[in-house]
Amino acid sequence: MEFVINYDDMNWAAIGPELIMLMTAFFILLAGLKKRLNTISFLSGVAMVGVGAAFLFTLMLWGEAPTVGNESNSVIFSGALIYDRFALVFNLIFLFMSLFAIFGSARYPQETHENKAEYFTLLLMTVAGMMFLAKSGNLITIFISLELFSIALYILCGFSAKHGTGKEGPNSNTELSWETLASQESTVKYLLTGAFSSAILVYGMALIYAGCGTTDINVMGELLQNNPYTKNTLVYIGMGLMFCGLAFKISLVPFHSWTPDVYQGAPTPITGFMAVATKAAAFAVIARIFFTALPELEKTWMPILFGVSVLTMLVGNTAAIFQNDLKRMLAYSGVAHAGYLLIGIVTNTQEGMASIVFYLAVYLFMNVGAFAVVFTLEGEGEHGNSINRLKGLAKKSPLLAAAMALFMVSLAGFPPTAGFFGKLFLFYAAIKQGYILITVLAVIASIISVYFYLRVIVMMYFHEEEENASQPVIYKGMGALITVSCLVVVGIGLFPSFLMELARGAIPF
Repeated sequence: MEFVINYDDMNWAAIGPELIMLMTAFFILLAGLKKRLNTISFLSGVAMVGVGAAFLFTLMLWGEAPTVGNESNSVIFSGALIYDRFALVFNLIFLFMSLFAIFGSARYPQETHENKAEYFTLLLMTVAGMMFLAKSGNLITIFISLELFSIALYILCGFSAKHGTGKEGPNSNTELSWETLASQESTVKYLLTGAFSSAILVYGMALIYAGCGTTDINVMGELLQNNPYTKNTLVYIGMGLMFCGLAFKISLVPFHSWTPDVYQGAPTPITGFMAVATKAAAFAVIARIFFTALPELEKTWMPILFGVSVLTMLVGNTAAIFQNDLKRMLAYSGVAHAGYLLIGIVTNTQEGMASIVFYLAVYLFMNVGAFAVVFTLEGEGEHGNSINRLKGLAKKSPLLAAAMALFMVSLAGFPPTAGFFGKLFLFYAAIKQGYILITVLAVIASIISVYFYLRVIVMMYFHEEEENASQPVIYKGMGALITVSCLVVVGIGLFPSFLMELARGAIPF
């Protein structure tokens, strides 16, 4: 098969946000070489300028971006990338989540550390990789984009921000703190399991290419629809392996075991960023693959995704009940929410896909707010994020406790919060297609989750604070994120139709 480069569809403006992130990352890396510029205030300021510019550029592209309703061609760069509103929605999610990790630089890394520029560079490279992944229209582009952000995240999870200066060497006699050991453990676990999942993913891609002769997902969909010879064993096996590789990224059962350990050991700003951004990136590519390339094989993959979704919801919510560490609890909560999101893929409809976009948008604000509170209350040592640190928070800091209670109630799905409508739209899309059983099981899983979400509220309002408990310090950036998240969670809960209409307008399938 001959590959011809089409120079006419090289739409550089369409990848403007990604180019802004890459150029900002390279500038920060070079600026870090200059001692006068290698400060937290300067580097974080440049990072925020880059994120803000990319955010505005994305909004500028929204009006002219191709959708289902217009005739514009969404394929750019010879099919390597797809430019549409669906990708732009995910751009906004990634960019907003990056602010959490940038504002976290109030504590990680510190001014005395040597690797400040590397922190921001890796973070922006991660965002750029995710943005390219959401636009990917080719299996090769998908793999490269996935590895771009994954490798950066492997490093960030073990980043010596809070527990090292960047000057340590193999022969240093520094006594390692618990944070150091936990961070090392998290990065090794994430690296090893991530490497295996990448190998499985690329092997699946190779089998699909061998079975149908193309890596372009649009062409793949046409071949599977019109050419019966492409529906062969290689394609079926490749599809299964590729799903296993992607399932790791979104912590679907049984590929979730790395999640609580990595989330607990990684620096909290990176944990919060990963909790939403990696899920959003993986769901973006899963949606493109199953809705564009593999809809003809729905009878094969739908029962598998059905079972995985149910297991993920039940296992995630059940395991979260037994966690006393807030980050581990939110990790298992994230596992369960990945199961809810998979319902939208199972429905294989535009309504289901729009529900996924809506759910990810509200999950973004619920999670970033919850992790911002965890960041604010975080202490030192193994029990630095213990749920016991929440005891008496309502008396000590009533506004912070009220915000955390709002996020927990929304994550549990109580009306009239945004989380309630996120689940409602997903369940409605499933019922509309006749998937009553998965909806009933999802409701049961949601009922299980009420226990550990309300447990957080009980700790804050019905327990006395521990002795010698210090007053939490709310950094300006984290305070702003908590405030915005509260307003959005309440606002979407009161007026959900506006966001849902935007989500429906962004679906290109």
